[in-house]
Amino acid sequence: PPGSTFKIVTAAAGLESGAITNETRIEDVGVIRIGSFSFPNWFFLQYGKRDGVLDVTDALKRSNDIFFYKTAEFTGMEDLEATAKKFGLGNTLGIDLSGEAEGLFPNDAWKREAIGEQWYLGDTYHIGIGQGYLLTTPLQVNTWTSVIANGGSVYQPTVIKTQKAKAKMQNFLKKETLVLIKDGMKEACASGGT
Repeated sequence: PPGSTFKIVTAAAGLESGAITNETRIEDVGVIRIGSFSFPNWFFLQYGKRDGVLDVTDALKRSNDIFFYKTAEFTGMEDLEATAKKFGLGNTLGIDLSGEAEGLFPNDAWKREAIGEQWYLGDTYHIGIGQGYLLTTPLQVNTWTSVIANGGSVYQPTVIKTQKAKAKMQNFLKKETLVLIKDGMKEACASGGT
């Protein structure tokens, strides 16, 4: 599982689908409880504190789990999966080395077949923060980070210096999506960020 690095993809899925906007505000309540299950924010779990009301940029800055649980819920697994696949998850990226792994973007059909259980909201929450059954490779993490840095394109990776990079998917994110995510990533590295 890629952990909080996946929040970039969750943010993009929410923004691109319209499930969230730059105006969306979600309150960090510390812990979301569903029946007997608890889904805490890391800050509350480790320090007993909350981040307050957050927009997407603030949520990326603070790597706020509550915001991304709810964003995944609002977005829905279908849109989250479609966006993740555009970023290269669940398939090989085609690097010129043998043995590249695909990773796994799980869904209800996969869980029923592999585990014999239905998909629950808690599974969606776990995916939203890059946990649970989600599996990625370091190359995939690098690729989705590169998509934000380069303006929204997925390139086929190569290790051969003379090989020209081939775009697999170009400019598939709105400019506003890129700006909001970049701002959050920059703020994560600044004072007060994670």
